[in-house]
Amino acid sequence: MESLQDVKIGDTCTISWMMCDPHTAEIMQSYELKEGIAVRVMGQYYGNVILGVGEKRVAIGKEIAKEIKVSGYS
Repeated sequence: MESLQDVKIGDTCTISWMMCDPHTAEIMQSYELKEGIAVRVMGQYYGNVILGVGEKRVAIGKEIAKEIKVSGYS
């Protein structure tokens, strides 16, 4: 398992667990970012990791991406 920040661009992985404060977790769930969801790393831009979640694109800061652990790459 590694942090979301370290996943290569174009890889799809599953969020295994998130180590963030409750407020941040609530906001992320509103964007469908939660444990068990598959996400695709679309790119990195100015300190953000850009994710594909279903049909949506979401940018999160690298500090938060470090706290999200993922597995199951494809």
